[in-house]
Amino acid sequence: MTGPDSELDPAGRVDWLRELIHEHNQAYYERDAPIIADADYDLLIRELRFLEEAHPDLITAESPTQSGVGGSPSEQFSPVEHRRRMMSLDNAMDLEELRSWGDRTARRLADLGNDSTVRYVCELKIDGLAVSVRYENGRLVQAATRGDGRTGEDVTANVSGISAVPQTLGAGAPEVLEARGEIYLPLDSFQALRERVIAENVELAAKGNRQKPVPVNPRNAGAGSLRQKDASVTASRGLSWWCYQLGEIIGAEEPPAHSAALGWLGDMGIPVNPETKVVEDLDGVYEFCAYWIEHRHELPYEIDGVVIKIDDLAIQQALGATAKAPRWAIAFKLPPEERTTTLLDIQVSIGRTGKATPFAVLQPVFVGGSTVGMSTLHNEDQVRHKDVRPGDTVILRKAGDVIPEVVGPVLELRPSGLPEWQFPKNCPSCAEPLIRHEGEAQHLCVNPLCPQKRWASICHFASRGAMDIDGLGEQQIASFLELGLMSDVADIYSLQAEPILQLPGYQQLSVQNLLSAIEASKSRPLGNLLFGLNILHLGAAGGQTIAAAFGSLDAIMAASVEDLSAVAGIGPVIAGSVYSFFSEPLNQNLVGRLVAAGVNTVGPERSLLDQTLQGKAVVVTGSLAGFSRDGAAAAIKERGGTAPGSVSKKTFAVVIGQEPGASKLTKATELQLPLLNESEFLHLLETGQIPTTSHDQEAPT
Repeated sequence: MTGPDSELDPAGRVDWLRELIHEHNQAYYERDAPIIADADYDLLIRELRFLEEAHPDLITAESPTQSGVGGSPSEQFSPVEHRRRMMSLDNAMDLEELRSWGDRTARRLADLGNDSTVRYVCELKIDGLAVSVRYENGRLVQAATRGDGRTGEDVTANVSGISAVPQTLGAGAPEVLEARGEIYLPLDSFQALRERVIAENVELAAKGNRQKPVPVNPRNAGAGSLRQKDASVTASRGLSWWCYQLGEIIGAEEPPAHSAALGWLGDMGIPVNPETKVVEDLDGVYEFCAYWIEHRHELPYEIDGVVIKIDDLAIQQALGATAKAPRWAIAFKLPPEERTTTLLDIQVSIGRTGKATPFAVLQPVFVGGSTVGMSTLHNEDQVRHKDVRPGDTVILRKAGDVIPEVVGPVLELRPSGLPEWQFPKNCPSCAEPLIRHEGEAQHLCVNPLCPQKRWASICHFASRGAMDIDGLGEQQIASFLELGLMSDVADIYSLQAEPILQLPGYQQLSVQNLLSAIEASKSRPLGNLLFGLNILHLGAAGGQTIAAAFGSLDAIMAASVEDLSAVAGIGPVIAGSVYSFFSEPLNQNLVGRLVAAGVNTVGPERSLLDQTLQGKAVVVTGSLAGFSRDGAAAAIKERGGTAPGSVSKKTFAVVIGQEPGASKLTKATELQLPLLNESEFLHLLETGQIPTTSHDQEAPT
């Protein structure tokens, strides 16, 4: 449904947009079940605003652009009249729009005769549910959602069960203090909730009962958790709260600045986000926003923007507000990471080990900084679990550099009678039957002559993480296969210059560079070779581990499953897969040809250093003066330790360099892990012991 044409019938288009936005407001604010992503909703609002600016006679007081957004209070909860209206904010969709807001604000201040220096407060825009929490004489007496800004829902019982919301305030609390903030679901709580629902659905499916919807994002899951009829359910979900504004106050003098108000609220015991920053000018605002565009995923909770407010409350009052939003504040929206689009088809690709992986073919859409037209669906169970079908409108999520994910369908928009997608029984490349072993999630094509499998295996062998053959890319490999110049990875080392020179696009220099890269690949570490051989379940780290443990390819090929399983970090599944690979006569022949070609078959020399970190996991975050990132990890591994990329309960210590990752630091603090600076890290490497001067709860300076 596209609605009336904006040029032929602007009035009809405006009415259609208002009705559509009203429907989405109800879905988002009242049912916690949005039909479209935030970015798509913002586009509707922006189009409506553009049409109203072009046709001022069409503007009405009830338009979403004039009255603000929000939903009517649910009948499930008693209504609460806000003593001060909880207004929404205007949005800036990029840095240019933010700069335009700054220029408009400067002009308004000049018109008001204000020539004083204006400071700004920058706050992270938490992706949660706005609430107002009222304290009387230091005790929590009421909590309400924003609702439509004038009337919200009484959620006092549910908010009282959230540990981050204090029941009583510190000394000096006034007669009345209203704190406004955002209830949100931390990422670890969201993941725990998802896993719990998925586990429950397995039991429900086994009994033939209807399954529960799996939460698709922290915002909706958090809002739904807050609106539970049973307050004990809300308390069990792990919700949290950040306060961002002082509301009504009686019995105390209001601080003169917003930053001072936040500091005062913090002194009362109300949680205020620690990333909040006061800057002296608009350049500082732009730098803050640019920083969080890059670092948003280092936080243990989701944000969708930055809120910028003029700090001085007198200037705020002078600037005033429009009918829907204050002029002294704006929300800078980070690039969208969720969009809705159409699932055109589900196809299956065959990977290097024969894995048959379904993937979504999508109507291309811009999300997370790039245009996305495809997304993996992992396996048959994931497709069935998400219940996505060709023809569905789906939610697509892309967080930073993470592979795009189809979160799920928008069931309200599913066409009637849309059939479920069925996993194919035969390989789409070679037509041989696909096999799914008991206990495995993946289907496999086991045909060694499968064209797609052969191409993918050679591409992987030549890739950077394996034999790193520069100039031997996917297109070149496809051409060589088609022309019969190669049929497997060993044939790479038999390539000759003359046949390649006959191909379009190849000159003497490019061919010589390719052959030189192939020759150089022969000296790659044994672990790279093992990884490049496309052994099922064996990753790059596992290849290096096995190479270091056995020291040579001959020893690995002679090892039993028990021998392989005895290596730390190599479980029975990987061990069995490695053993099976080298037991196959076809693979033995392939390896023999590689050895004859001169590839390296000797593992790394065993470290002569004392194994001071044997069995210990040490996480390094931030930059160190005396080590590169890889160098620090190597120093740990050379002493028998591991250097994982994330913090967990198994972590022995966390080394903190300059500009550490916020999420790692937060997690380490929560788990009360030792935090070491660089000199303490050196002591740990030498002795394996935590220095007695280490900062167990505080990051080193």
